[in-house]
Parts: sequence; C-alpha cells; structure tokens
Amino acid sequence: MTDEIYDDIAIERAVQASFGVKLDIKEVVARKVPVSYIANATLFLGASNALYLFIQAEGNLLLSDVRSIVRHMNIDAAEFLPPHGDREYFDRIGRQKFKEIFPGKHITSDDDIRYYRTLAPYHPALIRVERVKGEIRGFHTPTKTWRKMKDYSYSRIAL
Repeated sequence: MTDEIYDDIAIERAVQASFGVKLDIKEVVARKVPVSYIANATLFLGASNALYLFIQAEGNLLLSDVRSIVRHMNIDAAEFLPPHGDREYFDRIGRQKFKEIFPGKHITSDDDIRYYRTLAPYHPALIRVERVKGEIRGFHTPTKTWRKMKDYSYSRIAL
C-alpha cells in the first residue's frame, strides 16, 4: 500500500513538472499497464472526476506513438496535453518538421502540417480521456499482442 502512495505522489509531481498542471489523484484505475516494450501507462481519476492517462517510457515517444498506444488500449482521447502548458507545442514542432522537409514551400493551412505535428517528441505523455470502451488493454510482450487487463467503462459527460 505504501508503494502505491509513493507512486501516486511521483506521478503527481511528474505531471506538475512536465505539464504545469496540478492534478490530485483521487483513484488509480489501472497502474503500470505495459503498453510497449519500453513504456507503461497509469490510468487515474483526478479530483474533478476527469480520467487521465499518464504514459512513461524508458526511451523517446512521439505523438504518433502515443496516439497508437491510446487507440490500442481501447480508449478515446479528449485531449493530448502539451508539455509545460504550451498550447502551440505540437503545431510549432509540426511547422519545424515541415520546413525541414520542404524548405522552400509555404504552409498554407493546418492540413499541411497535420502529419508533421505527429512527429513531435512526447515523453512523458498526459492524456485527458473521453471514453473507455468497456475494457483496458495492455501489451503482452511474449506474444506481441494486446490483451484485456481490466474491465472498465467510462464516458465523460459534457457540461
């Protein structure tokens, strides 16, 4: 029990340091679910009854990797919170990557950088969850498949 409390405090501090968001963990739904060979995810309810997914990895992850992980876990994301509360983070990185590939081309719309936005480094990752579709899945490394870890349903009610 004490280790779980220390894990919760560590997650709260990591979220505060990496995202500039003060979250108090009310209840942990799933702790350290394996989501790849190098990453684990923790699903928890915040004090405002919003559900969050926190992904930590030993290596680097991109936004595209995190989106894939969330989809495989059977979760719909409401928002991928940017590091340090920088709302332009993913767009800025997308513009930089686009300019590296096409130095002479001008960006005319958001559609031009949609793919390049997914190449932004995103480690650790914090996702506000919209919906969990009946079960939480985790990555089973020996068989390289996704398996059910826990039955759980959640749907955020829009106010």
